[in-house]
Amino acid sequence: MNFDIVGQKAYIKNGPHRNRIGTVKKNEKQLESHFAIVIGEQSIDVELKDIVLVGVDVGQFHTWCEQNGYL
Repeated sequence: MNFDIVGQKAYIKNGPHRNRIGTVKKNEKQLESHFAIVIGEQSIDVELKDIVLVGVDVGQFHTWCEQNGYL
């Protein structure tokens, strides 16, 4: 399977930046469970539980979570 959430379009479901669409990237400064969503020039730290992916197959995402130890 070639799926990864990094590079996918997503929005943040909670907080001051909610509902703003950006691109998921791995946040190298945080623990493995932390990501960032890039909106324009701004990089916003976010946990996986607060990311809502846009246009992604739920089955692929579920498999990715299992393979990466998130479930």
